[in-house]
Amino acid sequence: MADVAREAKMSRQTLYSAFGNRQGLAKAYALQLAETFASSVRTQIEAYPGDISTGLSSGIQAFLSQSGHDPLIIALLSGETKPDLLALISTEAEPLIERATQVLKPAFTSSWMHIEDNVARWTAEVIARVGISFVSSPPKDLSGIAEGLATIIAPGLEAASVIDRSAASS
Repeated sequence: MADVAREAKMSRQTLYSAFGNRQGLAKAYALQLAETFASSVRTQIEAYPGDISTGLSSGIQAFLSQSGHDPLIIALLSGETKPDLLALISTEAEPLIERATQVLKPAFTSSWMHIEDNVARWTAEVIARVGISFVSSPPKDLSGIAEGLATIIAPGLEAASVIDRSAASS
């Protein structure tokens, strides 16, 4: 906490007031990572109107690449942190999954796909769960796993979507 306070140019007391303890700080940081994951996928889906597979693959690959360079993730996986912090992305990951699901779901409901709310929620949650599971056990072939997930998920999304063809052609 002292190192973080120094880097953030704030007092330790301010840091403790904001986050409570090291676990609280790590939890807030992990929630931000979950949001980053979902935002990466969402941005790529929205960038490829009419091409669900490419959008998903690009988004998942972007997240996996980002998480592989994140200092907290690197510290967790290398054993440099206490084991209780690893639980944030494994056995206690439900808040992260929920946050990622909330951020990702509009990519399916409000974008060019117009997927029904329940299907969008389930899809967003599945992608969030799978993505977060990869954080604690990263795949060696990032593009291969991203393409594989897109290959599995895209047909269901295509069947559930009401693709706006005018948006897809612009």
